[in-house]
Amino acid sequence: MARGLGAKQWYSANRFTLADIACGCALGYLDFRMPDLNWRETHPTLDKYFARVSQRQSFIDTLPR
Repeated sequence: MARGLGAKQWYSANRFTLADIACGCALGYLDFRMPDLNWRETHPTLDKYFARVSQRQSFIDTLPR
């Protein structure tokens, strides 16, 4: 995913798309189900991306409890 994102702001277009939802959900799943997997350290680009998409209200509203 890090290679696919590269230096772009959004995953597959110049705006938020379904690809961003899928990528954000996958990264959130890693945090939720595999907290010991330190993906942020090895993929800082994805860390910044996930921080950005996590600020969207749709991600906030659907955060697992």
